[in-house]
Amino acid sequence: MSGVVERCHDGDTCHVMVAGKRIKVRFAGIDTPEIKQKDGIRARNFTEFLIKGKTVDLDCDGTSFDRITCTVYQAGVNINAEIVRKGWAFDSKRYSKGKYASSEQEAKAGKIGIWKDDQLSSPFCFRSPKAKQCLRDKAYMP
Repeated sequence: MSGVVERCHDGDTCHVMVAGKRIKVRFAGIDTPEIKQKDGIRARNFTEFLIKGKTVDLDCDGTSFDRITCTVYQAGVNINAEIVRKGWAFDSKRYSKGKYASSEQEAKAGKIGIWKDDQLSSPFCFRSPKAKQCLRDKAYMP
């Protein structure tokens, strides 16, 4: 399905008008900083810079809370991968099966976007700071 991006709530969730109906799209397989987290607003702004007001193609595979999970394409470009490659998201391996791991490594190596921060906390650890894995490594991402 296709639609026009109206706005983004954060770096991995946008509102898209599809056939006259607004749907909330969660970008499958990636996780950007939460809006209240360091770099959360910058991640959202990057996603909006890429796709706000543009027609996107959605390859959807499920739901997450009140959102449809999709791989988002704009002019044939996988936007999910682009957000990770440009350093504004983690590869959420649990859901992507490592699909964006090389893009994440590229961003880390270049120290771009969120990867500039030596004290980086993953969105998962921001949401679950007492998780056993997060107590050992704040950048842990399942």
